[in-house]
Amino acid sequence: MEKSDRFLRLELQLEPVLPAREVAIAYLNGCGFSMFEEQPTGLVAFARESEWDEQGTQTVLAELRTMADVHMSSAFVESENWNAQWEAQYEPIDVEGRIMMRAPFHPAPKSGLDIIIQPEMSFGTGHHPTTWQMMRCLLDLDLEGKSVVDIGCGTGALAIAARKLGAAPVVAFDFDEWSYQNTLTNCERNELEGDINVLFGTVESLADKLGTYDVVLANINLNVLKAEMHAYAKHLAEDGIIAFSGFYTADVPALRAAAEQANLNYISDTSREDWACALFVKTTHSA
Repeated sequence: MEKSDRFLRLELQLEPVLPAREVAIAYLNGCGFSMFEEQPTGLVAFARESEWDEQGTQTVLAELRTMADVHMSSAFVESENWNAQWEAQYEPIDVEGRIMMRAPFHPAPKSGLDIIIQPEMSFGTGHHPTTWQMMRCLLDLDLEGKSVVDIGCGTGALAIAARKLGAAPVVAFDFDEWSYQNTLTNCERNELEGDINVLFGTVESLADKLGTYDVVLANINLNVLKAEMHAYAKHLAEDGIIAFSGFYTADVPALRAAAEQANLNYISDTSREDWACALFVKTTHSA
């Protein structure tokens, strides 16, 4: 079997769970792991074998053992089996009956926004609280005719939701090939092929192709958000709104500090299952 056909499933039992689980997600993200499922006692992480940094993972585990008791198990799984397991566990995301993000095998909602997302490897159940909050945030924004960019789009769910809520133009991009392809496919599933400009790359590599947008969406993780904050602000139009998620409520002060250094003004934040979503605005007074 070729490496590209397999994924490493890493399960960690942590005591105490926090802050070790948060550290594990942040550090393992740099070792080829891009899918995380949080559990009450720890987490399960997945990495494509061809992208897995074994030595880096061992370094992360050593660091985790300085702050928690760590029990680890790992195994390689075939992508087909992984997808079948994921599909069996996948539940639709219902945002107050106003947005339903579902898989093709779930029935369509009787009312509200219907978003079809195939549960593949760019999506994890551990991200449901952040996805839910970002979706809920979109409902409070007047997106009709507004330009939107979804940074680190993953499945493209947020870009698809924004487009269905009237945003135009809409751009979505990710540096992960699987996420890029998955977003293209999901745009087709939602009959939005050509309505969303899907790009492959990072906010830095795509700088010349990106303009300024009325709304910027970034559901990633704290380390990436802090590192790329100034780039996000650069692509946010004056008086534009930027929504962040992918970090814990305890990290809101750190995110606010990074955002303020990029001349973004804090508006508000919400919390769901210890995950946070925060809104900021770029104004003439912040320049």
